Amino acid sequence: MRRRASGYAAAALIGSVLVLPAASPALAHTGISIDPARAGAKNAVATVNAEAESDTAGVTKLQIFLPVGITPDDVTQVSLPKKWALTKQQDSYTVEGPALAVGTNAEHKIRIRQLPTYASVTFRVLQTYSDGRTDRWIGLPNADGAESENPAPTVKLAGGSGAAPTATPPPVASASPPAAATTPSSPVAPPSSAAAAAATEPAADESSGMSPAWWIAAAAMVAALVGAAAILARRRRSSAR
Repeated sequence: MRRRASGYAAAALIGSVLVLPAASPALAHTGISIDPARAGAKNAVATVNAEAESDTAGVTKLQIFLPVGITPDDVTQVSLPKKWALTKQQDSYTVEGPALAVGTNAEHKIRIRQLPTYASVTFRVLQTYSDGRTDRWIGLPNADGAESENPAPTVKLAGGSGAAPTATPPPVASASPPAAATTPSSPVAPPSSAAAAAATEPAADESSGMSPAWWIAAAAMVAALVGAAAILARRRRSSAR
């Protein structure tokens, strides 16, 4: 009986160990749900929930880059955090305002005039905190279907077909400022008088391979030989007398 009880206890312990990993919370990220999530649906309401991941700063801004088939003009505000405002850019819209309390998710709702007819739509999100940190939820699923490290919110649309074209990734936010534009180089200073004079002097005759210094040395040698010959001739005359 004791052996049977010990066996049950061991099995229960193993079962609890196996269940623990499955019960652990998933990594926090930004999620989007759409109602109705149906291809081509008109006036669908999208709920954007950006989970807070900072222990020291609150969320101040979300910039949502829209998928192909939805333009900023198709988006209208439904509800925002208190004192936040919505603005539109060329390929995205932004909601921002005073920093939310630390640990508070940033949630807002928008209405979309009409959903595209693709099988799914992906929204890339830049999430900024009051300390300047920016989380980039822009990763697309890997080739094997596994979730990327920073997954972009993707919503499947019922009745849709085909994959939506991949939109251009949003720029890096809160990165170092772009390098300053290249300025024209300073004009070259005019050469000094000495340099100008040197520049006007004729170059050495490179065709002969001999520099002017060589000719001067040769002339000096010839003069020395002539002088020695004259002295030798004078001594011969004196001895002949």
